[in-house]
Amino acid sequence: MASKRLSNYQILECILEDDEESIIDSPDEDEGDDEVIQSDHNSESEESANETELEWSDDDNEPLSRHASKDSDSFYLSKKKCTKWAKEPPRTSVRVRRHNIMRETPGPKGAAKEIHTMSEAFFCMFSMDTVNLVLQQTNDYIKSIQGKFQRERDCKFLEYEELLAYLGLLYMSGVLRSSHLNFKDLWATDGTGIEFFQNTMSFNRFLFISRCVRFDDKNTRSERQKTDKLAAVREFTDLMNNNFINNYSASENVTLDEQLPAFRGRFSGVVYMPNKPTKYGIKHYALVDSATFYLLKFEIYAGVQPEGPYRMPNDTVSLVKRMTEPIWGTGRNVTMDNWFTSVPLTNTLLKDRQLTMVGTIRKNKPEIPTCFQPKRTRAEHSSLFGFQEDVTLCSYVPKKSKAVLLISSMHHDNKIVESEKKKPEIILYYNRTKGGVDTNDQMCANYNVGRRTKRWPMVIFYHLLNVAGINAYVIYKNKIDHGISRREFLKHLAVDLGKARQQTRATIPQLPRAVQKRLKRNAQVQDPSPTSRGGPSTTYKRCHICPRSKDKKIRFMCAKCHQQVCHDHSTMICDKCID
Repeated sequence: MASKRLSNYQILECILEDDEESIIDSPDEDEGDDEVIQSDHNSESEESANETELEWSDDDNEPLSRHASKDSDSFYLSKKKCTKWAKEPPRTSVRVRRHNIMRETPGPKGAAKEIHTMSEAFFCMFSMDTVNLVLQQTNDYIKSIQGKFQRERDCKFLEYEELLAYLGLLYMSGVLRSSHLNFKDLWATDGTGIEFFQNTMSFNRFLFISRCVRFDDKNTRSERQKTDKLAAVREFTDLMNNNFINNYSASENVTLDEQLPAFRGRFSGVVYMPNKPTKYGIKHYALVDSATFYLLKFEIYAGVQPEGPYRMPNDTVSLVKRMTEPIWGTGRNVTMDNWFTSVPLTNTLLKDRQLTMVGTIRKNKPEIPTCFQPKRTRAEHSSLFGFQEDVTLCSYVPKKSKAVLLISSMHHDNKIVESEKKKPEIILYYNRTKGGVDTNDQMCANYNVGRRTKRWPMVIFYHLLNVAGINAYVIYKNKIDHGISRREFLKHLAVDLGKARQQTRATIPQLPRAVQKRLKRNAQVQDPSPTSRGGPSTTYKRCHICPRSKDKKIRFMCAKCHQQVCHDHSTMICDKCID
């Protein structure tokens, strides 16, 4: 009987199907009556050709190959026998791989490199184009409803200073953690209210602005909604996205995950996520710096979009490509959970986008070998590794009958940290970098500016204000004050945004006398930011005028140059005498 020539892959498949495999040496030419089909190679290559041939016996149909035995000892095969993983890691005595080298310097960039105040940091995120868009569309809506009001003063157009003051009140309410408090209590005049709110604008005016805030032209919205479910906020979100991307360069690790601002009203994009604290809401995909928690890019999920330019595929590979576009070719690492990860995505990011990836992976993926699955026979705290040219697969047993699967294109070894639980380095790296989006979400919730509303565009607006506050804080802390807390930053930012409106309001003669007195008193007080006026600093430093030999350290700093200066080289001047 003539023997059949099979590929290496078929050889491995035959061996794995037979648990009691036996490797038999190929018979000599003089033994047996079977005819052997030789390859077309010349006689000098007969020996190498025989190593890849497989002979079948009429008696037991058993494969005969030394090469197959060698492969089965060196590789794992996936459940569907479509993917091969080497048991041994590749050679490590090589120079640093190209995809592990970052090609950008992290930190503020563009206009964010030139900031000096908190307001400038905020306007890098909430740019003047964004302010003008909200101002114009809001006033267009106010104009359309003015006929419903009997008194003109109840429906006045929104001014620039007034819009900034409105944003300042929202941030101050977040600092006071009053997002679920009745806002009327903040304007209470019985001694329990907050003076800042009373000085900035009236309660009725605040409610009117909240009612009228718009982000697009209502007259053309119905036409745009035929191709875009997010037409009501599209221009606003695009501006915010561009501001986030253009003003900061992320560190070497970023996290991709989902956020869920709470909302249970009428909107086609509302989703239910039982693992999130809010359960129901408008899902956002977010790309966040794992070190500073700066949000680089977001994408709002609105379900399946109508046919048109905004209809994008929602599969995970396409989604990850869109979300990681700002960092293509930079050599960064992206950490994500098992909802996104797959072996094809890992290879695509590395080869086409020069990005590495670390993440958990689901056990039902076709590329996972069966021995990597949870089994009772696997020892607790044991690990298995599979290696390909650029990808590493890891299976770790935290406890009996459980297994955690991770995939990485950044790690290429089987390093295990010496500890009680013997966790692989891949798991520890994943744990260090996986919390970027969750931490950003928690920071939004700590000082949330959101209010209860039935309008889904306002939910997105409040959420992006929270994100803009975090991003502005990251930039300001990086460039100006490394020790300021986020609460102090938001508090001073709120005062800065409302200051111009308070000064204008102090000239209105119809205001109550108590409010006028407070406004005139506050109008003489300079910016409360610790870097904008003289006085005690938080740290002791040497006087910049005294010689070094004197080594005179002082807390007071100059109001103009913001450098420490001793009493011998300074003069006290009151606010009234300053020009």
